Amino acid sequence: MAIRPDTLPTDPAALTEMVLALDAENETLRVAMQTFKDMIFGKRSERLAALVAEQLALELGDLETDVTPPAAANDDAVAAKPPGKPLRKKARRNIGALPKHLPRCEHVLEPEATACPCCQGQLHKIGEDVSEVLDIIPAILRVLRTVRPKYGCRRCTDGVIQAKVLPRLIESGMASTALVSHVVVSKFAWYLPLYRQVQILAGQGV
Repeated sequence: MAIRPDTLPTDPAALTEMVLALDAENETLRVAMQTFKDMIFGKRSERLAALVAEQLALELGDLETDVTPPAAANDDAVAAKPPGKPLRKKARRNIGALPKHLPRCEHVLEPEATACPCCQGQLHKIGEDVSEVLDIIPAILRVLRTVRPKYGCRRCTDGVIQAKVLPRLIESGMASTALVSHVVVSKFAWYLPLYRQVQILAGQGV
């Protein structure tokens, strides 16, 4: 019911009592409104909805003015928005989107038995679960042996034939073109110093 000026009491004590009663009612409504907001927009709306339903069933109409809603859990607390900075959106995880151009090495895990445990009949395939993980094959050091057979004539001494030596990036060196390219790319593209590369090779016995 709306309060009209002509219906207000003139006694100060009655006015004080009326103001206190209205303030208590406002506080009760404020608590109920905040509870309903948490129930609708909160992260744990299902659990809070059941809690509110139990509280409303008790008809707690005589709430004290100092009653406040329960504090949220640690994971429900919303960080205060700093002035002038927009709220950061939660990062989205990208699971399963491995590059399509990478080669796939498929490993099929078959069960130990494909007979029905009830009737011992042969089971047929009805589906499959596929999971992918990113794998890496470390660099493999190997020695390239170049063999140049010599062919000679049994009738004369000048008829020796042998294939020519293939050109190398470093003449008389012990590093192939691929190894030199790897060292250069690691140093200037990936900023891996030469002494680090020496340590890596030393760890593999070179």
